[in-house]
Amino acid sequence: MHVTVYDRARFLQLAVLALAVTLFLLPKVADTATRFWFGLGTPARALVAITLSIGSLSAMLSASPRLGALEIALLLQLVVFFLVVGGAVRQLGARSDGAIAVAACAAAALFVMKFWTTQLIYLAEGKQFSWVAPFLEFANVRFFSQYQSYTLLLLVLPAILFRLNWRWRALVYFVAASFWSLQWMVGTRSVWAGLVAALVIVLIFAGRGRMRWMRDQLLLVLAGGAIALAASILVFSQPQATPVPKKISILERGEYSTNERVTMLTAAFRLIREHPLLGIGPGQFGLVYSETRAAHPHNTPVQLVTEYGVIAGGAAVGLGALLFLFAVATLRRNRSQHVDGVATTLSAALIMGLVDSVFSGNLIMPHSQVMLCVLAAWLVGREFRRSDVDIPSSRVRRASTALQSAALAAVAITTILGISYYDAIQAMPGIAQVWVPHFWQFGRFDAW
Repeated sequence: MHVTVYDRARFLQLAVLALAVTLFLLPKVADTATRFWFGLGTPARALVAITLSIGSLSAMLSASPRLGALEIALLLQLVVFFLVVGGAVRQLGARSDGAIAVAACAAAALFVMKFWTTQLIYLAEGKQFSWVAPFLEFANVRFFSQYQSYTLLLLVLPAILFRLNWRWRALVYFVAASFWSLQWMVGTRSVWAGLVAALVIVLIFAGRGRMRWMRDQLLLVLAGGAIALAASILVFSQPQATPVPKKISILERGEYSTNERVTMLTAAFRLIREHPLLGIGPGQFGLVYSETRAAHPHNTPVQLVTEYGVIAGGAAVGLGALLFLFAVATLRRNRSQHVDGVATTLSAALIMGLVDSVFSGNLIMPHSQVMLCVLAAWLVGREFRRSDVDIPSSRVRRASTALQSAALAAVAITTILGISYYDAIQAMPGIAQVWVPHFWQFGRFDAW
């Protein structure tokens, strides 16, 4: 059996994180990233340490230490990735803003172009468009919506950062509106909840110019809805066309998903009561829970406390809360001045993604994990440009060495266990492909 789309995304993520660890071995990168680590402050560093240390204990004492080890090793690599990106943003200044903004917009443009080009070619040739591969896998909850929650608001940044002429500005806005059109077609309700939360917080806390920022974003949302409506009339209504399947259309979902989430949360709270201190083990919700097909409770804070326990899980939730509050504080910091369009956009995008995670559990997904780290490091790194972290070089070197050693061990763990998983799934029957993911595609499977 071949590796699934989800597994390929996870392997790609692990390769990216391994590259970040490799960069972290370079002396200058290590120095910059470690100073960024010290600049985070004692509360944030303590929460990271508690999550990793007690989470490791939870993994060792769990029913599947291998799955637990994978999760902890991944978490450590994500921390290093965050430090490398944040250090680079702080060091490179405005150049990093443009590079990351263009990358996000180009990625959206590539997907939009591929989606509509394939759809129209199939329509012209009279073929049945396949929403299953790759578009259903990318467009439904597993990929697209949970990636969108962190990126939809970012797509206007090239227009904010660069003095674009009207042609380039129109192209940027078209890409953003087209990306929103796919959210209208197949997006999740949790993304809309995240958008509402982000807009309300910007309205309350941002400075002068926030109404213009909100107007521009809302116009893109409405333009995306218009594109989706036009596509349903002009494209999807053609006899040979394949409209959005009802099972993934945002307009066709009933109360089933809501009731399913209530069932998952009820089970999760029961597990918390039964395993309060160390939880059931990182990454192991799917091994214990079987009342629905889900391998995670679709709520990131509840998942973390269920799997890591009250102490480590609570520390991880605390980190998310610190990021949320930092985003709000960033909006408030320049309240008396004209709004900083980049800082406002990054803060709103971070809030939107975190709120979405409460309803979708998006942080088990590889792309969402990476985007959270990029967004958080980008926002925090921009704010750190204003100050220097005066730490003795000897202390920085000791901390760098400790982080480098732990990160290399984490890469070794994910590589060894990833190869073991890859070898094991080659002999799996085809029926196993319907299993739902947690770390790997086979979220209820640990016999490898």
